[in-house]
Amino acid sequence: MENIYSVKLLFEHISSPESMPNKTFEETINIVRAAKIEDVDGLVKEHFKDVTYTNAFGEITTIKLVMILDIFELVDSLEKSLEFVEVYSHHIILDDEVFIEKGY
Repeated sequence: MENIYSVKLLFEHISSPESMPNKTFEETINIVRAAKIEDVDGLVKEHFKDVTYTNAFGEITTIKLVMILDIFELVDSLEKSLEFVEVYSHHIILDDEVFIEKGY
C-alpha cells in the first residue's frame, strides 16, 4: 500500500548571464506517493532533474533541486475531497515568548 506524503522542496534558479545580482530560490510543496517515508528521497531526486530553458530576458536559466526541506505524511484521503486537506504542517518552537497580532 502506498502512503501519500507532502514534500517541501527548495530549488535554485541560476541564470547566465545574470540579470539580477541576487540568488533566486523557490520553495514548493508537492504530493508524493511512496510505500514508506524512506523511499521519498529517491523518488524526488529521480523525478526532479535539472531543467534548463531560455527565460524572458534571453538568459539560459537552470532550475536545480537544492534539498528536501521536510516530509509530512498526509493522513486524510485525497479521494474524498480536496477542500481543506492539510498538505503540510511544521511546528515552530521559539525560546522566547512571542505575541502575534491577528492579521485577518
